[in-house]
Amino acid sequence: MKLGVKLMLSFLSVIAILLILSGVAIKNLDAMNSRVNEIDTTWLPAVITVQSMNIQINAVRADLAAIMSQNYADEIRKYEARIQQSLQILQENRERFLALMQSLPDGISMQDKELIERIDALSTEADDIRENLVKGILNGRRGMAVSNFDGKYRPVFEKMAEAYGELLSRSVNGSQQAAGDASSIGEQARATSLILAGAGLICAVGICLLLTRSVSRQLGKDPGQLALIARRVAKGDYHMDDGGSRRGVYGDIVAMVEALKSHIERAHQESEKALEQSHMAAEALRKAETSEEDAKKKTAAMLAAAHKLEQVAQGVSAASTQLSVQIEQSDKGAIASAQRLAEAASAMNQMNATVHNVAHNAAQASAASHETREKALAGAHIVEQAVLSIGQVHEVSLRLTENMGQLNTQAQAISNIMNVISDIADQTNLLALNAAIEAARAGEAGRGFAVVADEVRKLAEKTMTSTHDVGSAIKAIQESTAKSVAAMDMAAAQVDNATGFANQSGQALGEIVTTVEGTADQVNAIAAASEQQSVASEEINRSISTVNEAVQQTAQAMNEASEAVGDLARQTRTLTSLIAEMRNEEYNQ
Repeated sequence: MKLGVKLMLSFLSVIAILLILSGVAIKNLDAMNSRVNEIDTTWLPAVITVQSMNIQINAVRADLAAIMSQNYADEIRKYEARIQQSLQILQENRERFLALMQSLPDGISMQDKELIERIDALSTEADDIRENLVKGILNGRRGMAVSNFDGKYRPVFEKMAEAYGELLSRSVNGSQQAAGDASSIGEQARATSLILAGAGLICAVGICLLLTRSVSRQLGKDPGQLALIARRVAKGDYHMDDGGSRRGVYGDIVAMVEALKSHIERAHQESEKALEQSHMAAEALRKAETSEEDAKKKTAAMLAAAHKLEQVAQGVSAASTQLSVQIEQSDKGAIASAQRLAEAASAMNQMNATVHNVAHNAAQASAASHETREKALAGAHIVEQAVLSIGQVHEVSLRLTENMGQLNTQAQAISNIMNVISDIADQTNLLALNAAIEAARAGEAGRGFAVVADEVRKLAEKTMTSTHDVGSAIKAIQESTAKSVAAMDMAAAQVDNATGFANQSGQALGEIVTTVEGTADQVNAIAAASEQQSVASEEINRSISTVNEAVQQTAQAMNEASEAVGDLARQTRTLTSLIAEMRNEEYNQ
């Protein structure tokens, strides 16, 4: 497998780990935000809406109880208008509650739907009773209206209060369940983030180790040692074998250098042999020229030495023939050396191309490492944005907690007012009792006053009963408010935990970015070493080209020597012919 493919697969693996870690963290944060948002936008408003509905039905009952004690139609109409306003607010809160429940992922539950239907039926029944009570008061049938208020309206109101209390309890339970789900998601997100971060770190370290080992096995030696070997070869040092294992690029370089060394030594031997044969040919030519001069100076002795000269000519011819054969062999050896050097040059070109390819792949790997770092930084930025979003949710939760506290304070103020009303009712009852006693003392003259005092006493008792009912409702509101505040505190604590988990995810991403940067530095070092090796390979290639030119020049010199030996052979044959003619002339004489 090519180095570039290995590096690309390694960095793609690291990127995949980063994407998986970021995806799981974002998914968990989205799930947690969804549950917190459900508490914020659905359950808490639903609790507040149900509490408001409970307050409105108590306000309707209090206004209706006030109508029971009124004698003027204008006052009665004023309280009746207040009742209609409370009913309008109650209807709006009902629609708002239904819309909130419908916005849940599973929609409104069957239990909530049945409670709403039961409340609607009780409200219709209470409206009919209330209208009859108001008509009775307006028509002067106060006693019957008061009796119907206690006998008919009160049981219906108590059933409505019970239904609203159950609806409020279900809303609070839904809020607590959502908070528990958010807490579970937070714990799960923490465990998942820690596991994935550890696995990602282990995988990144393992990939770095495997990549370093694979590149080392492919190169055979450290890139710095390969560059040193290339410089030694460029300087003429061909002793490369250090006794270690020959693997990868290092093994190819050692084999190439040994082949190159063998070719160069063989070329030197062939050149020395050809030079020696050239010297022998020159010596033979010099002797032949000396013999020719002696033949010219000693014409008289030529015939006597003709036989010897013929023998010399034959020896020269044989030597020339042998020298020609040796020169031809030297020429063939020079040509073979040139071919081997050409093959060595081709091998060096291929190795040089391989080194360039390694450098190019290392550059691509460096670019991929930079891209990986950018994506890891982008993942860290996403986690920072998630932390900011959780912080905003935490601020909203704190504001809702503050609002719930204010609602509790207002409910406490209403409770204080109810206590004052209860005290006033006690005083009124006591005054009515004193008035009845005084009327009894007055006899017949005080009988009418006694009836009025008795009605005042009954009205005071009803006021005390209504005040007690309102106080119970206020107490229920305060309890539900306290539960809501506790649920909000739990949600705020879970948001804090989520913020911590998101920060841990950001730290894990930062560690992975640091690992990727270290890998990028190693890849850059490999690219630099490959560039140095490429330069050294080019120097070796130039040296081989120089040796190749020298061998070609030697081959050309051998060719010229062969031509000179051929001329010598022709001159020897001419000399032999002359000797034969001289001998023929001698025989003719």
